[in-house]
Amino acid sequence: MATPYGAAVEAELGSVLGHEPGPLPPYEEMFASGLGFTAVEEARRFVAETGVDWLSVAVGNVHGALVGAAASQPKVQARLALDRIRELAQATGVPLVLHGGSGIPAEYLRAAAQEGIVKLNIATDLRKAYQQVRRAGGSISAAQEAVAQNVRETVTERLGIAGGASRLSA
Repeated sequence: MATPYGAAVEAELGSVLGHEPGPLPPYEEMFASGLGFTAVEEARRFVAETGVDWLSVAVGNVHGALVGAAASQPKVQARLALDRIRELAQATGVPLVLHGGSGIPAEYLRAAAQEGIVKLNIATDLRKAYQQVRRAGGSISAAQEAVAQNVRETVTERLGIAGGASRLSA
């Protein structure tokens, strides 16, 4: 799609919950019903028709609590529908992306990487250091240094889970 311009296109299909203005339903209820999950056939057709390079999928992951009433709720400790990830990877043939990766247990991240997830978004984890320093009255530069340290630690840990820590430079 954007290859002639030296760019890749990532699309999100399904509904990664967490941006709703009100409280979310209980997580186990959402997971059991597949609420918002990316449909395999829809994903296959979407990738074929659009030519996107990467596909972000909804498979039990939840965005960090960012807006409205959801901002006061703790981040849900999500689990992932690994069978759905495998089916999506096979049906689409493109690298899969996981938004809302903060707080997902390591065993799910390791398994997801084996099933086709190649990129993991963890903004909620990375934002915490900045917010903590600023709330304590620290300067922006102190908050930025805290973020840099947090990024080094968090990204190394997360990429290590997926087997990619050796690709990081200090």
